[in-house]
Amino acid sequence: MDNFKNLYYLSQADGLGSVRIKKLLDIFGEPQNILKASRNELSSIEGISKNTADTIVSLKNEMVRLDKEFAFLEKKMERLCIGAVTCLDKDYPDLLKKIYDPPVILYFKGNMKDFSFDGLLDNSIGIVGTRTPSEYGKRSTEYFASELSSMGITIISGFARGIDTIAHKAVLKKNEGKTAAVFGCGVDVIYPPENKKVYERIIEDGLVVSEFDVSAKPDSMNFPRRNRIISGLSLGVIIIESGIEGGALITARCALDQSREVFAVPGDINSKYSKGTNNLIKTGQAKLVENPEDILVELRSKLKNLKLMKPDEKESLKSRSAELKGNEKLIFDTLSGVNDPMHIDELSETTGLNISDCLVILLNLEFKGYIRQLPGKRFNIV
Repeated sequence: MDNFKNLYYLSQADGLGSVRIKKLLDIFGEPQNILKASRNELSSIEGISKNTADTIVSLKNEMVRLDKEFAFLEKKMERLCIGAVTCLDKDYPDLLKKIYDPPVILYFKGNMKDFSFDGLLDNSIGIVGTRTPSEYGKRSTEYFASELSSMGITIISGFARGIDTIAHKAVLKKNEGKTAAVFGCGVDVIYPPENKKVYERIIEDGLVVSEFDVSAKPDSMNFPRRNRIISGLSLGVIIIESGIEGGALITARCALDQSREVFAVPGDINSKYSKGTNNLIKTGQAKLVENPEDILVELRSKLKNLKLMKPDEKESLKSRSAELKGNEKLIFDTLSGVNDPMHIDELSETTGLNISDCLVILLNLEFKGYIRQLPGKRFNIV
């Protein structure tokens, strides 16, 4: 708790970001030693200006105020079921600790009963992309997120509109899948607000994490900064649809800087939302991927305890899918990509088909012996 408190105090100092705090920790060992250091001791360190040293020293005169702030923060975190882990704690995510500028404090909110904080995040792949995806982008995101999570891989994304939200939702549909959302605001602030239900599901079955203070409002400057955490928590990042200046490309650059794998799903050469991803492939910055197996080729040695479908089961699904065409194939592939039966409303929303058309197609598939209907208008493959 002392580390958390003292790092919180340091984080309130203007001009003292995670890189400088990490540098000071490397020299002084503990945050309390930084707070006790003199102006001359601090300013003698490369990268610490006299102004920055003065700011740190002045914190000693702010201790009464800071103590009150921290006591209020502790009570608020307890009330909202928010936790925090520092870069000095053994539970801090190992992958994130290895990047150049890891957050000194990582706040989190979610389900901590069934897994350790580090355990959830040491087998992770990020999925990011445009906020305005095409139907192709939506289907690609659902496919990769669903398939990878069914293998026991945690899907990391940024909770933004579009690809990010679709990735989170695809994992949550599987019930057993795990996902973590990296926020550009406080972990208790739902942004975008229309994602309230997604947020509630994530904190029930996964995690929301952020380096920003509790209740911090979303700010346009925050989102590029949080992208390094998305890639930092991931063994690799998949970019699905991004313009040439898209925010997802910031995540790709962060991943490359962190020596993480970058994957890109190829897109329509005439679509502005594929210019970024196609350019990553063309310039050799990303590996072209068409299916999860392409990702496993690169990351299998780093991923742990994968739950892979037996070859005969996978071949059976593929051969049955190949026998179908059009919307019958679309519905069969959708149902075969999830673990649990799907309700007709959910199936309609996922496929983009209206409920009447879905029911007709489902009846045909049932007659052919491909699927079965369960009570409550739920369906699964046979």
